[in-house]
Amino acid sequence: MFKFDKMFNRGIMAAMSRLSIEIDKEQHRQIKTLATFAGMSIKDFILQKSLPQERQVPDATTALLSSPGNARRLRQALKTPRSQHLAFESLKDLKDALGI
Repeated sequence: MFKFDKMFNRGIMAAMSRLSIEIDKEQHRQIKTLATFAGMSIKDFILQKSLPQERQVPDATTALLSSPGNARRLRQALKTPRSQHLAFESLKDLKDALGI
């Protein structure tokens, strides 16, 4: 069984490629924040933003940014130093803080 699993995993890895880019810590933090607001991993967020989609479905970031108040708060959050970041226990707490 172990031998089969090991062979299976090699097959999956052979079909995948790795992409690495050098970005500074602030750029990483901003991308991570946007991905989190969209409810996505960084990988999924970058892929969605960079590869054309057959059918564009508004993502969570677009929905959040459609409100001027939310867009202003998100821009402010991206400018806030890391030491001043807030941590939320739940999605409800986050929505309450954003006023949505």
